[in-house]
Amino acid sequence: MTLLVGVEARLMLALLENQHAGEDLLILSPPDIAAAERRAMQIYRTWAMARLSQVVALRQGQGTEVMQAIAVGVVIALLVNRSDTKARAVIRGDHSTADGKQVDSAIFAGAEAFAAGVSQNRNGRASGEQRLKGGYALSEARRRLANHLVVTSTGSNEGGDLLYIPASSKSAVIKFLGRDLARRPRLNESALAAAFDSLVSAYKEAAGQLAHRGMVFERSTDTRSLKDDLLQEFSKGQRSPVQDSQ
Repeated sequence: MTLLVGVEARLMLALLENQHAGEDLLILSPPDIAAAERRAMQIYRTWAMARLSQVVALRQGQGTEVMQAIAVGVVIALLVNRSDTKARAVIRGDHSTADGKQVDSAIFAGAEAFAAGVSQNRNGRASGEQRLKGGYALSEARRRLANHLVVTSTGSNEGGDLLYIPASSKSAVIKFLGRDLARRPRLNESALAAAFDSLVSAYKEAAGQLAHRGMVFERSTDTRSLKDDLLQEFSKGQRSPVQDSQ
């Protein structure tokens, strides 16, 4: 059996090894204990600052890894649906229910089509991952976008959560997505445009699963504007010095 030893235990072992003189009784001095405590605090501070820097970089679109394509697809699907207010939010339910599965299927139809267009040699995720509640894609999107992606309770006895991107955050989200997509070295503007069109087509085919719940709000003029804005931010991202240095 492998035993993983934490920071405090490692420091204690080091103290014992350094102070042990072959006698049964070993007394650790207060200065030695204080030094070990300071060392532990330094280690934890280094780890915490590294984690904080990583989170900040991810939310600025400057992390070492790009946002997963399926997560980008979910966010774009919400934008296409114009889910930018509580009134136009998608209701996220439990995937184990019929309603929850249908909503998940409608959103992920577009998201998967988009992901297939921007990622080469990509295998679709298992059906268990294609869900808004407990699935990877939405968790990844929330991790990157923070409060720009709102998930809040419906407040009704039927349960579920309202899922939307506030109108005030829409421009920032599009900019983030465009700049993050621009970090993909093999992705060009024409491929991105085709992936967006595939998302919209798949979304419209599956929209019937949202329509009878009053969750379809897509409008062609807004969708065209969304595409233009996304491509514009993508183009800017490809030309920016930040991209050149990565």
